[in-house]
Amino acid sequence: EKIFSVQVGRTACVQTEEEGLGRKIVQLTQALEEVQEFHQLESNLQVRQFLADTRRFLHQMIRTINIKEEVLVVIQLVGDLSYAWKLIDSYTSFMQQGIKQDPNLVSKLRATFLKMASGLDLPCVRISQANSPDLVSVSQYYSGELVAYVRKVLQIIPESMFGLLDQVIKLQTFKMREVL
Repeated sequence: EKIFSVQVGRTACVQTEEEGLGRKIVQLTQALEEVQEFHQLESNLQVRQFLADTRRFLHQMIRTINIKEEVLVVIQLVGDLSYAWKLIDSYTSFMQQGIKQDPNLVSKLRATFLKMASGLDLPCVRISQANSPDLVSVSQYYSGELVAYVRKVLQIIPESMFGLLDQVIKLQTFKMREVL
């Protein structure tokens, strides 16, 4: 137990500084291996699986720490949809057809609309950084554009509903006979 306590003590002193963090994670991984070997935990499948998962997560943390700043910038630029306003409009009819065929698609489109909203943040951040008095008007403009686009995509819902209601009315009026 003393050795295990020492190992726990070693793992508790993890630093949050970026330079030493990678080394500390490697030390944690080694400490986990030592604990597994010392306590002969090979026979306990559950503990062995837990330790293996923990080591795998620690390795993933090392890989995440080593991501370069340039890669993060590229990911941010690729994920930025502020350039895609014109492009996304060409997909409106596909979105509407999808909603018409499967109304549950609306909940999936929510992520698209949120991504579009996040794409509007960048121009507003730049305007805010410039301390421009136009921030409110630009923000209102972009918000209005987003609302207009969401309405444009989702207008298929009432159109489909009223189309179905029209079919029901026609069936009731012309095809069904009143039973006396």
